[in-house]
Amino acid sequence: MRYVFAAVLIAALASSVWAGSSLIHYGMRGTDVKEIQQMLVDLGHELVVDGVFGPKTKAAVMQVQKDLGLRVDGVVGPETRAALAELREAVVSYTVQRGDNLTAIAMRYQTTVDSIVSYNNLNNPHRLLPGQVLLIPTSDLPVFGSVLYRLGGMIWPVQGRISSGYGYRTHPITKVYHFHGGIDIAVAHGTPVRAALAGKVVKAGNLGGLGLAIVIDHGNEITTWYGHNSALLVRVGDYVQQGQVIARSGRTGVATGPHLDFRIKIRDQTVDPLKYLP
Repeated sequence: MRYVFAAVLIAALASSVWAGSSLIHYGMRGTDVKEIQQMLVDLGHELVVDGVFGPKTKAAVMQVQKDLGLRVDGVVGPETRAALAELREAVVSYTVQRGDNLTAIAMRYQTTVDSIVSYNNLNNPHRLLPGQVLLIPTSDLPVFGSVLYRLGGMIWPVQGRISSGYGYRTHPITKVYHFHGGIDIAVAHGTPVRAALAGKVVKAGNLGGLGLAIVIDHGNEITTWYGHNSALLVRVGDYVQQGQVIARSGRTGVATGPHLDFRIKIRDQTVDPLKYLP
């Protein structure tokens, strides 16, 4: 899958389909609001479709805008409405039947098991119940739609002072000017490190300069990295939930003191974590 939800596409949809529609904003009531609420519910938001644009509806709209790179103002204009419609078309609802398994379901909808697990935040991906409803991200779903968007964004893996930000810096040990692909969060030795999103552990061990580190795959080519730990509490192949303790912080690898080196990669390219953390 690719993050191809470009501004050109949104603008084209907005101008051709909803050019004449009015803005929908906080405090409004009516069928237009109900339509927007239903779109949000179809995408997994817990809302009451009552036609009243209240604080929960506004918060959900702002989350969509943030995750898709639109102006975050809580107002549903042509671009936001087009984005919601495009996302909804890329998600299908499936009711589990007796004998179903995720591999077969993923093949049927041309997606991956990891995408379904992450999107639905499944505790036990190997146990499906007849009648259980799954939201299936199809191959057309934008990369942020299925993971960052569905789980309402990331959570902080630890709470602490950011001792080194994302971008170019002089390395504190080597003194070489280089690009730092994550953020360093200073915390006490042994602080619980939590998964920023649900996903599957694909690396857990000594990763060179990152020391004892963990990599979690969230599907759709999104991974999070957790470095310099003193102890690892999960193994490769484990499925972890958002907020689950996966490690204890430390200073293994190349580090001057105890901290967490937290990184986000999309298609193996690092991005600034501060753009996705609350």
